[in-house]
Amino acid sequence: MLITQAGKVERGKRMVVRRFILLLCVVALSSPVWADQRESLICRGGLVTIGDTVGEVVSKCGEPTYSSSRNDKRIEADSRYSQDRTVTTIRVDDWIYNFGPNQFQYQVIFENGRVARFESLGYGY
Repeated sequence: MLITQAGKVERGKRMVVRRFILLLCVVALSSPVWADQRESLICRGGLVTIGDTVGEVVSKCGEPTYSSSRNDKRIEADSRYSQDRTVTTIRVDDWIYNFGPNQFQYQVIFENGRVARFESLGYGY
């Protein structure tokens, strides 16, 4: 009877550990951090990747649902210990594509007319 009781306790512990690991996997895979950054975007007209031009994105995905533009200043040091700094102004365009309520919306960020990155924004409307 003592062995049976110990076996039940041990089996119960293993079950708790398995459920905990399963819960961690579910949380990790559903976390928005994993889905937030993308390296490409699939549109009806083809695959859009980092480095593509504005014209290529329009030809593959069409016009965006929303767009905005701004100029950002980037400060770069010539070396780690140098006092010399270079200030560069770049044009940043943010485009949002809404593919409908059953698909995610995506933000395409352009820097100087080329795709710099993509971000997933959640389901569309």
